[in-house]
Amino acid sequence: MSGCRTSIVIAAHNEAQVIARTLAALEPSVSSGDFEVLVVCNGCTDRTAQIARGFAGVTVVELDTASKVAALREGDRLAASGARIYLDADIVLTSRAATDVAAALTTGALAARPPRSFDAHHAAWVVRRWYALRQSLPSISGTLWGAGCYALSEGGRSRFGEFPDILSDDLFVHSLFSAEEIVIVATDPVVITTPRRTADLLRILRRHHRTQGEVAPALSPIGGRASQLSDIRTLLQRDPLRIIDVGVYVATIACARLLALTASGGGWERDASSREAR
Repeated sequence: MSGCRTSIVIAAHNEAQVIARTLAALEPSVSSGDFEVLVVCNGCTDRTAQIARGFAGVTVVELDTASKVAALREGDRLAASGARIYLDADIVLTSRAATDVAAALTTGALAARPPRSFDAHHAAWVVRRWYALRQSLPSISGTLWGAGCYALSEGGRSRFGEFPDILSDDLFVHSLFSAEEIVIVATDPVVITTPRRTADLLRILRRHHRTQGEVAPALSPIGGRASQLSDIRTLLQRDPLRIIDVGVYVATIACARLLALTASGGGWERDASSREAR
């Protein structure tokens, strides 16, 4: 492939339930000719590849091994020169947001992403309260990790070679940039469907704790305690009634830490509940 289009790389493992939703949101970007979309199916045993091939202009590649790292590397190998947007297969990125993020990368930003919003209307009360508090923490809202989407200019992508053999690719990429080099673009937010049940949320948080040492503990999505505690103090000073959300947030993280210390095994703990039909 050649040219200077922005490449959207989607690593997908058994995402038949959600891949159509993700690709449908990007159809105007593909038809404009300014973007290429690469879906790298890794170790899929469902209809992910078949569904993705039903979208005009989308390039689909299949790898035998279930490995997000391998899929990201293959997407990079096939992508055109130019900016890259890395998108999780279950995250909705609108064409407008893709265009706005790409524009930011061509006007000086090294790393960027859209804002993020959490769709928790289907979730249990604890999960809804946890994400309501998370959405309110400024120290998290400006990071590259935790949104299921991040983008790099050519200069930003040159900060590293191929993706390393770690689970937290977004945390690794975030660690390469200072806060001043990261732009949160004012555009449509990416939509993150939250887990349904408290047990599903704990499973995700346990995975984050288990993998945080791969990059740096201080950068963990549920690490960086000092900045989050500062955010929480400020929030409570402004709105003391948020104490219930704070209690849920802190207690859930503490429980996840305990589970991470006592759990055995090191596989990828994916939340399937957010992909369930509603």
